[in-house]
Parts: sequence; structure tokens; C-alpha cells
Amino acid sequence: MNDEEQKNLWQGLKCLWQEQKPSSDPALTADEQIAAMRKKMAKMHEGLNKTDFWGSALYAVVTVPFIIYIFTTPYFVTRIGYLIIIGGMLFASWKSIRRRRSIPQPIADAPVMEWLKYDLAKVRQHAEDSRTLLWWYLLPFLIGMNVSTWGMKVDLLTVKIPMTVLVVLIAGVTYWLNQRVWRNQWLPMQQELEALLNSDQPVLPPEPPKKNIMTKTILIGIVLISLGAIVFVRAREPKTPAIEYADPVSQMLETIREKHNFPALAAAVVVDGKIVVTNAVGFRKNGGTEKVTVDDKFHLGSVTKSMTATVAAMLVEQGKISWTTTIGEAFPELKSEMHPDYLGVTLEQLLSQRSGAPGDAPADLWRQAWAATGTAAEQRLAFIKGILARKPEAKPGTKYIYSNQGYTIAGVMLEKATGKTWEDLLRSMLFEPLSMTTAGFGAPASVDKVDQPWGHTKTIFSGSEPVPPGPGADNPLAISPAGAVHCSMGDLAKYAAFHMAGERGESKLLKAESFKKLHTAVADNDDYALGWMVLKRAWANGRALMHNGSNTMFYVVVWMAPEKNCAVIVASNVGVDEAFKGCDEVAGKLIDQYFGK
Repeated sequence: MNDEEQKNLWQGLKCLWQEQKPSSDPALTADEQIAAMRKKMAKMHEGLNKTDFWGSALYAVVTVPFIIYIFTTPYFVTRIGYLIIIGGMLFASWKSIRRRRSIPQPIADAPVMEWLKYDLAKVRQHAEDSRTLLWWYLLPFLIGMNVSTWGMKVDLLTVKIPMTVLVVLIAGVTYWLNQRVWRNQWLPMQQELEALLNSDQPVLPPEPPKKNIMTKTILIGIVLISLGAIVFVRAREPKTPAIEYADPVSQMLETIREKHNFPALAAAVVVDGKIVVTNAVGFRKNGGTEKVTVDDKFHLGSVTKSMTATVAAMLVEQGKISWTTTIGEAFPELKSEMHPDYLGVTLEQLLSQRSGAPGDAPADLWRQAWAATGTAAEQRLAFIKGILARKPEAKPGTKYIYSNQGYTIAGVMLEKATGKTWEDLLRSMLFEPLSMTTAGFGAPASVDKVDQPWGHTKTIFSGSEPVPPGPGADNPLAISPAGAVHCSMGDLAKYAAFHMAGERGESKLLKAESFKKLHTAVADNDDYALGWMVLKRAWANGRALMHNGSNTMFYVVVWMAPEKNCAVIVASNVGVDEAFKGCDEVAGKLIDQYFGK
């Protein structure tokens, strides 16, 4: 080592290793200076290699679940989002690795200065990666996650918007932390190495003169990509062709179906106790060719609740159970496991939604319900045990809480009182006597063919997306008494006519007093009776009975005017808000046409 090299080395040690023994100490020889520097460099190499290793490992670990999701998610748009994320990560990693490999590594016994130059190049590369993290790593993640979230069949306010905010927050925090690492770790290290080598290069590459233009260009590109994705998916969305109908009711249904882009719409009208209209338009499956018929079955959702309450009234008349039978009396064997507040809850309180049972099932019980095996009755019993073991959401009898859980408890009470399953009770006491030949339980279509309407969910990207029959095509068996029946519009019209006739004493299945109890709100400040909403409407000459239902993939609404002996029923094989609007629009037009004036 000549004098000039030793001088440079001496000055560099003062700048870089301030925590070590001052290199101006005459006791420190040149060989010791070099040894100290090599030790410091070895430590730096170890840190750089660890950063490279753990960075690659992190990307690999993060990529794996997205790859799995691509092959498991049923949502096409979600797959696009995950592909964007994976593609962005792979491209960014490839770009970074390619740049790092372009830096030639010196041989083991190369001069110290060569190794310092190599280290400086690597540090600069790490610093540049950190500085540009937003563009190369986070933007694909942001775009991909938001495309995936908005392509899922989930609620807008409770899932999509919160998920979008969370993703942006995670990306923002990640970027902020990364910039801190760049400023506090990589930038000082780069400055020290440049000082040691007396580098004339600036600490940071100069900013491009058109930085703002570039940033705006990138942001505009993001917007265009997002809009392009929406247009692409919308173009890919299967459209059901319009159909011309001769009769005005079918044509009205078809017009509204096209307006809201529903796969199918069906309706029935009862006038003076007689079914005068049964119509169905559209297709069983979005993008398919199988047209719906008037005999096709639609899932009734929570309209099922009125059927559970009606069977309960029949059993009360038979003396099998009473309106005042309590949960504690029905299940004495569960008293030790039951929260004491539930012991005195009556059958009537359960059916009038005043039992205090929770509006939403606890998350752990809901997961267990989806995973449950055994018969439907066994699954229901296991489910209500979990509900009854916990404190009610409100003090029983004091507050209206719409609860599927409460109706499930009532259904199991009927099973316990009769020794028959809830399904058998409905078949023998309602469906068979009323000749409801299409009535059944669960999703109406077969697993392997489009022989009945499929349920659909509405997504912001892909419109009405069909849900294949099978697991996930309906709610868990555990809550069937709250909403699992399906039937045709004609059979549901028979059921509505039965209720209106029964109130006038024209039914042999149930006394008029029992019908009036089913149709009367329990509390003056409530409009919920036993399975029916009791409302005031001018077109009904005062009192109107209504209930709607949806398993999120179908939607049905029933309106009855007992004083006029008229009813309107509308159904669609798509769920959520858009279905509510479309079906209500149909109901309004049919009411005006047949008995609204």
C-alpha cells in the first residue's frame, strides 16, 4: 500500500467508523486499519445479504396465498385482481434482481477500495428500491386488492368500502415506514461510503426535470387501467336477451327485468281470493338459454317465517304447545347450560321478534353452522344450544329485534313438542293440505343441471353473477325455520289466499281467531305480528300484511290486503338492494292495475 492509498484509507476510517478507535491513533498500523475495514465490510455484506434474502422470502410467502386464491375464488374479477398483485410483485422483484446482478462482484482478495465501490453500488441499489417502492410494489398491490375486493359478492358499506380504506391505509403505512428506513438506514450508509471513497457522485440521483408531469402521467394511467378493467368486465358480463311478450303483465315484467338487468322476474296476483295472474319472464341462469316458467321455484327467504308461525298456531290449536310455552319448559334438559334470561322466553315472544335473541348470530356459531354435519334437526339443536348459552341481546319482551336465531329456537321447540322435524311439519300441515306441490327446502335447482332458477348475487363489476347449486347456494340448515322454503309463484299465491280466507273463517286448517293473532301486531309501537308485518296502506283500505325475504341470492315480497281479499307476490333470482327496488316497482304497478284504486 503506497502513502496515498494509506492516507485515503486513514481519512475514510475517520468518516465511516466513528464508533471505532480513532484511526489517527499512531498505535494502529496500516494492516490493522485494513483488517478493521474488512471486518466492517463483512458485517455490511451480511446485512445486505440478509435484506436480500428476507425480502425475497417475504415476496414468496405473500405470493403463495394469492396463487391459491386464483384457483379457489369463484369470482372472475377477484382473479384479475390477484393476477395484478402477483404480476406486479414478480415484475418488481425481477427488475430489482436484474439491476443488482448487473453489479460485478470483486474477487475475494481484491483491493479494499474495489470492495468499497461494490458495496456502495449495492447500497445505492437498495436505497433506490426503497425510494421507488410506491411505484414498483405498492401500486400493483393497491390496484389488485381493490379490483379483487370490488369484484367480490359482498356488501358495499360493511365490506367493500372498509376493505378499500384498510388496503389504502396498509399501503400508506408501509410506504411511510419504508421511507423512514431509506432516510435512517440506506441514505446514511450511502453517504458514508461516498465520503469514504471521496465520491464526486451526488448522494441522490437528480430529480427528473418533469417529475410532476411523470407523476400525473402515472396517476392518469392508474385511472385508465381501472376504468379499462371495469369496461372489460362489463363487456364480459353475460347479458340475457330481451323477450317480446303479448300480454301486458309479462311485458311489464320484462321491461323492469331489463331495466335492472335481472336474470328473471316472476309475479302472481290474487283478486277476491282467486289467482288471476302467474307470470315469469327471463332466464334461470344469467348468460344461459333456459327460460323461466310459471311453475319454476323461487327461494322465499324470510317469507318462511310466516309458515313457521302458521304451523305453530296449528299446533297450539291441537294442544301440542301453547303461545306461553317457555324455552325452559320446552328444553328442561338444557336449563343448566342456558342463560337464565332465556328460561322464561315464550313461543309468542320468539315469533313476534321480542325474545331478545340476537339479530346477528355470533361469528363463531355462524362458522360452526356452516361446518356442521348430521341431520338438519341435529344441526338446529346444536346451533340453538350455542345461542341460548349466551346473554340475550336485549331483555326479553322489551324490544323488537329481527332475529333468525329466535325463529330457529321456535322451530326447534315445535320439533320437540311433536317429535317430528320442522320440514315434516311444514309438509304435512301446510304443503300437502294446500296442494303446494312445488314447495320444498333450500336452493331450488339441481346440482348438475339448470332445471330451476339459480340464485345470483349483484356485484359492482360483473352484474348478476350466478351461484351454482350446492354448498353456499343457501343459508346453513341450522336456521331453516327462519328462511329455507322454495316454491312456485302459484303455490305461494295459494298460501296467501289461504291466509286471507282464514281470517274470514273460511279455512278448515285453522280457526279465524288464530289467523287474527298471526295478523295482529303484538305491541302498539311495533308493526310486527307473528311472521307478518302489519302496515297501513290506502290501496288496502287500511291494513296491509307484508313480508319479504332473501337469502342474498333470491328475493321475494308478498303484499296482502285482507279487507279487499287481494294479494300481490313478486320474486327474482337475484338478491340485495337492486332486487328490492325492482320487485317493489313491479308490486306497485300490479297493485295499481288490479286493486289499488
